[in-house]
Amino acid sequence: MIAHVHVDAPVITIDRPFDYEVPPQFETLIEPGMRVSVPFGSRRLLGIVTGVSEGTREGLKPLEALLDEESSLTDELLDLSNHVKETTLCFRSSALLAMLPAALKVSYDKEIKGETLPDGVRAGTHLSEYPKETQSIILALAKKGDILLAPVLKEKRTVKTDLVIELIDATLIPARAKKQQEAIQLLKDVPRMYWSSLRQIGLSRAQLQKMESLRAVKVTEVELNRDPYATIEQVIETVELNESQAAAVHAIRDAEAGETLLLHGVTGSGKTEVYLEAIGQVVDDGKQAILLVPEISLTPMMVKRFKRRFGDRVAVLHSALSQGEKYDEWRKIKRREVDVVVGARSAIFAPLENIGLIILDEEHETTYKQEENPRYHARDVAIWRAEYHECPVVLGSATPSLESYARAQKGVYRYLQLSERYGGEMPPVHIIDMRRELAKGNTTMFSEDLFVAINDRIAKKEQCVILLNRRGFTTFVMCRDCGEGLTCPHCAVNLTYHQHGDRLKCHYCGYEIGMPSKCPTCDSKKIKQFGTGTQKIETELLNRIPEARIIRMDQDTTSRKGSHEQLLKRFEDGEADILLGTQMIAKGLDFPNVTLVGVLAADATLGMPDFRATERTFQLVTQVAGRAGRGSLPGEAYVQTYNPDHYVIETASEHDYESFYAREMQLRQVGNHPPYWYVTLVTFAAESPLVAQAEAELFAADFVEAHVAQSRLNGPMPAPLSKLKNLFRYQLFIKTKHPEALYPVLATLQQARAKAISKKEYQLSIDVNPYVFM
Repeated sequence: MIAHVHVDAPVITIDRPFDYEVPPQFETLIEPGMRVSVPFGSRRLLGIVTGVSEGTREGLKPLEALLDEESSLTDELLDLSNHVKETTLCFRSSALLAMLPAALKVSYDKEIKGETLPDGVRAGTHLSEYPKETQSIILALAKKGDILLAPVLKEKRTVKTDLVIELIDATLIPARAKKQQEAIQLLKDVPRMYWSSLRQIGLSRAQLQKMESLRAVKVTEVELNRDPYATIEQVIETVELNESQAAAVHAIRDAEAGETLLLHGVTGSGKTEVYLEAIGQVVDDGKQAILLVPEISLTPMMVKRFKRRFGDRVAVLHSALSQGEKYDEWRKIKRREVDVVVGARSAIFAPLENIGLIILDEEHETTYKQEENPRYHARDVAIWRAEYHECPVVLGSATPSLESYARAQKGVYRYLQLSERYGGEMPPVHIIDMRRELAKGNTTMFSEDLFVAINDRIAKKEQCVILLNRRGFTTFVMCRDCGEGLTCPHCAVNLTYHQHGDRLKCHYCGYEIGMPSKCPTCDSKKIKQFGTGTQKIETELLNRIPEARIIRMDQDTTSRKGSHEQLLKRFEDGEADILLGTQMIAKGLDFPNVTLVGVLAADATLGMPDFRATERTFQLVTQVAGRAGRGSLPGEAYVQTYNPDHYVIETASEHDYESFYAREMQLRQVGNHPPYWYVTLVTFAAESPLVAQAEAELFAADFVEAHVAQSRLNGPMPAPLSKLKNLFRYQLFIKTKHPEALYPVLATLQQARAKAISKKEYQLSIDVNPYVFM
C-alpha cells in the first residue's frame, strides 16, 4: 500500500505529494486526512496523507508513525485545500496546515546520541534543552562525526487529565492515618471526588496510592475538557422578532442551496437576533452552523448570548483561548459533540460534516482576509463550503463592503434589509470642525462641545465611549534641532513610542530600544514625542475632569489573557464613566447606559495610500456612532474632524450608506478599482534594491508576454514600505476582469522562478485581492 503525503516544508520546488510505503501494521488504520511522521532527506517531518492507493514500488521509504487515531481533516477539507491553493497561489501544505489547530502542529528538534559527550550533556536529551553556547559545541562535534544528532518530531498537543477517586470500603483505612481518615470523611459525603479537589486538604500522592493499594478507594484517570465558558448556564429566551427581522429569518430559511444573502442592517437593528433564530431552526433540523465574527467583535457579550441559547452544544474558537482550550474545542467539533461553531476567521475550517448555515457577521471587516500564506478570505471559503454542503451563506453588516453590496445590486447575492433600529432611533451625529477649535486657541484633542457633553453624562451617571482613530496616527519621536526622526534600522518606518516601559518599538519587525535622552544624530537634548495615543488622551481627560473614572483599552492594557473580558465587565458593571480606546471598542459592544460617543481624529485614515481608505473611515465612524443610545436612554455622537465637508464624514454622520456607495462607486470606476476590477499585488523583496527591482521588471515583462485578456499592469515601483526586516521591496499591481484566466498564468510565472526562490536569492509573494498595500 502507498500513502501520498504532503510534507510540512513550504518550499516551492517540493509543493507536491510524496509517496511512502505503508508498513503492514498501519494498512488497516491509515486513511486520507491523517497526520503522519515521515523521513524526508536527513530530516523527519510532519506530513498530511492526501491519498492512499493499493500496490507498492521499489525504493519507497516507509512511514515512521501515524500521529492520529482518526483523520484530522475530512474529505471536504482536503478538497478545499486544493481550492485554496489554486485561488491564493499558496503551497498546498500551507493550506492543509492552516486547517489544523496549533496543538496539532509540531516542532522539530534533534536527539543527542553518543558515548563521549561534553560535560553536562546527556544522551537521549534534545538539542533545544541546552543554552546556545552548548548547542554550538554539540553542533561542532556532530559536524566532526564525534556524536550523532537524530531528527525528532515533537507534538504540541496536550490532553488535560485528572484522577477520580471513588470510596469502596472506609473500614480498611487505619485509625492512625489521620490525613487518609480525613479524606475518607470527605468521600463519605461526596463518594466520587476529583484528585484536584481532594488534595486541597493536604493529602499526598503517596498517601492516595496507599489508600488505593488497601482497596479502600478506586482511582481512575479521566480526560477533562478545558472550557473557559463552563459557568455560563443555558437559558432559553423567547425573543419577539419585528416584521423585518422575521422576514429575514424566513428568507434565510427558504434560501436555495449554496445561495449567498447580504443582510444589510443598521447598527442596533437586531442582526444577532436574526442569526440566533436562523441558527436555531437549522439546529432543530439536525444540522450544524458556523458563525464567524471578527476577532475584535468576538466579545464575551457575544459568546455569552450564544452559550445561553445553545449551552454546551456550541464551540468557541478565538485567539484569547489558550492552545489547550482551542484544541479541546476543536476536538468537541470533531467528535460531533456540538451543533454550532462561533469563532474568528480560522473557524471557517471547523471540521463539521453536516453544515446547514454559514454566517459572516460584520462581513466588511478586513480581518477576514489572512495576510500571511495562505492568503485566503473567509468569505470566499464560506461560499465554497456552502456550495459543497448545499446550504446558504449570510453576510451581515451595517456597512457592507462595496464589493458585496455591488453583487447584491446585480443580483449575484440576495439582498435583505433591516432599516430600523430595534426599539429606538439612530443617534444624532454632531460634526465638530476642529479648524475652528484651533482658531479659538484650543490645541487639545477635545472640542469644547465634546468636553461639555462628557461632563453632562458623568453628572447624569451615564457612560461615554471615546474612540481614537489610531490607524495612521502613531506616536513618534523627533529631534527639534536637526529634525531627524528615530527610525527602525531594519525597516523604513518610524519607531512608535510606548509610554509603558518608556520604549520605542517597530511594529513590523519587533525591534525596540529605550527612549534616548538625546538625539543619536546631533546629540541635542531637544528630542520628544509627537502624535497622540490613548495614554496621552487619558492623561488629558483626567487633567480636565479629575473625577472621571476611565477604562483604557489598547494593546498595552489588553495584552494579558482575560484582560479584555475583565475591562468590559467592569465597564458593564458601571465601574467607569468613560471607555477609551482604539478600533477594538468600535464594534460588538452593547451597553444600554452608553449615551455619548466621541470620535477623535475621524479623518486620520483618509490620507492613507489605499483606495479603501475612504470606505474604512465611513465604516469606522458609522459603527462607533452606533454604540450610543442602544438602551432606553437616547444617545448622541460627536465626530471631530479637520475635513467636515468631506463626503465620507457627511454621509457617515447621516447614517447614509446609499449616498456614500453611489459616490464611492463613481470614484472606483474612474480609478479602475474593485469591484469593477480584480486586483493582485505581487511583491519582490531582496537584500539589494537592484535585485528586487530587476526581478520585478523581469516578471512584468513575462506577464506582458502572456497576454492575459482584459488585464492591466502597473509598475514595478518601490513599495510604500520600501524596506522591511532588512529587505528592499518592489511591487507590481495587476488588474483583471477575469481572475480565473489570471491565476494559472501567475502560477506558471511563480513556478518558473522556483529555483531562485528556493535558493533565497529573493522573495516573491502574490496576494490575490489584497487588503494591505504597504
